[in-house]
Amino acid sequence: MVAGVSMAGLLLPEAVAYSGIAGMPPQAGVLGLIAGLFVYGLIGQSRFAIVSATSSSAAVLGAATLSIAGPDAALRAALAAGLVLATGTAFVLAGAARLGSICDFISKPVLRGFSFGLAIAIVVKQLPKMTGAHPQANDLLTFSWQLFSALPHWNWTGVAFGLAALLALKALAGVGKLPGALLVTAAGIAIGRGLDIESKGVGLVGPISLSLAAPTLPDLSRGQWLGLSELSLALLLLLFADSYGAIRSMGLRHGDEISPNRDLLALGVANIVSGLFRGMPVGAGYSATSANEAAGAMSGKSAWVAAAAVLLLVAIFLPFIELTPEPVLAAVVIHAVSHTLSLSAFRPYFLWRRDRFVVVAAALAVIVLGVLDGLLAGIAIS
Repeated sequence: MVAGVSMAGLLLPEAVAYSGIAGMPPQAGVLGLIAGLFVYGLIGQSRFAIVSATSSSAAVLGAATLSIAGPDAALRAALAAGLVLATGTAFVLAGAARLGSICDFISKPVLRGFSFGLAIAIVVKQLPKMTGAHPQANDLLTFSWQLFSALPHWNWTGVAFGLAALLALKALAGVGKLPGALLVTAAGIAIGRGLDIESKGVGLVGPISLSLAAPTLPDLSRGQWLGLSELSLALLLLLFADSYGAIRSMGLRHGDEISPNRDLLALGVANIVSGLFRGMPVGAGYSATSANEAAGAMSGKSAWVAAAAVLLLVAIFLPFIELTPEPVLAAVVIHAVSHTLSLSAFRPYFLWRRDRFVVVAAALAVIVLGVLDGLLAGIAIS
């Protein structure tokens, strides 16, 4: 119970923040979080896995829907739901076919290089929430140039707010089991209201609608479904490689049985449920799973406790969550992906010439080609 409540404090701010990475409304991350926690807790094998939206899957979802729909928000929402459903179906089919070794299609150097390049892309794409400057370019290099060219017009109140939140998150990260993200978000809301930062040009999260409609399939053409089915394979490989790495490391550490095919089915059903309710794609992120173990989780019931605690927080504090300053959410995202930016993680791959080439090429591919094309290029190079 202690672990579940602690995880709720970490996961709720991240769920809202990851929705922004994907270009989705804030409720998409929360709905995906609740679906992932409940469904995996019911079906999955690992007693430590926390299945929720991840920064990498959010970035792939955002890149894929933007490339097809452009600025059409309604079409992007329908395509996102379709892609999550297609990914969930692909997971279920892979589990039924007992393809538990599917994550071998992405080698560790590719995954490490992709994660490093993706973390850089995510950090850069979060800076507009702090600065108030909003470049229109899609590719990262042009986006960065436009962002820093607008330096004289940055909103320095937002920059200061975001940097203060980031420093607070870093400080709280080393303090026991405190839910740093929740505490920093709550403090940001209180201070933001006290200083009336919205009048100073700092954006807020805005309305979050969590009224549950009947689960439905998105209205898409046959051609759009076929296109999403192709994209779902890339998202499946990424989510399962990340999830299986987290689940396997916990299983080996505690001597637990590992069942990749059962986990494929569990992740598939979780994504199908999330897609039906217009939620985000979900997987077992390493950082959240490790945090669950560190908080003292003993069984998969900690995920159910976390889901119940998230529902309680949303039910009581939803009007306050809507007042969260965007620089604070940007800081939550940057802090969540910052562990991926460690250059020391590259050291093992530099012992072999081919791995050295692959890990660097995968990182550069994401930065130069974008999230989705970068992932596919990394797999092809490997």
